[in-house]
Amino acid sequence: MGTLIFWIVVIAFVGYIYLRRKKKIPPLFSFKYAGMGKGASVINENNIVEEWSQIILGMGGKGEELLKSVAAKLQAQNLPDVVFARKEASLGQSNYTLGDKRYKFVTMRHQRYPDYEMFIGAIDRAGQLKVSWYLTVALPGKIMGKLRAINKADRDAMPRAMRAPQMLSKTLGKMLAQKLNEKVAGKPVPIRVRPEDMTMDDKEELGTYITVAHNVVLAALEEMMNDLKLDFSKVDKHSQGFLNLS
Repeated sequence: MGTLIFWIVVIAFVGYIYLRRKKKIPPLFSFKYAGMGKGASVINENNIVEEWSQIILGMGGKGEELLKSVAAKLQAQNLPDVVFARKEASLGQSNYTLGDKRYKFVTMRHQRYPDYEMFIGAIDRAGQLKVSWYLTVALPGKIMGKLRAINKADRDAMPRAMRAPQMLSKTLGKMLAQKLNEKVAGKPVPIRVRPEDMTMDDKEELGTYITVAHNVVLAALEEMMNDLKLDFSKVDKHSQGFLNLS
């Protein structure tokens, strides 16, 4: 059952790419992740898997200056396969729907793990500056979530010896999707790894990039606090989540 659904999805995807190239149908989604481009988004609390924040006394009104420093330091790292952007985002779906309280963030995505996005913000609160970052993961919609759950349940129920053909078909499907994406993009595109498909190596790879970004945020904050004669040693450097950075 799961294998049949998988191939139906692959065939539908191939048909969609063909019709898009012929301009017979409009795009289903529109993404803008180029350089330090602009976009709008929403940070949903249910999608946060790692976060860090600090209230810094005496730094009110310094948020934009700090974000510019963070952006410059991140780009100086020359991280491969990483795309940075400047975005406006709302904290919570209700604010996004109402169209108010949107804040500026520096965002980071790894091209191989596009379901994950890191938002780095510096927002004035009560006359002080709250510096924070959130690592979010895109959750599948109800239909896609059910399809993935069915496919996983079918795979787990199989004897181990019978799982190999299904895993092979899944790998071949990913390779096919990669080739199609490369034709559309006109450049090499890495195979997309979804959260549920992550190996230990994938998690360590993504965790390394987030750790680098975390250290960059701390370095930019320390530099600015030193300039303002503020005590950086009081800043709590530990994040909360599955990475538990420090």
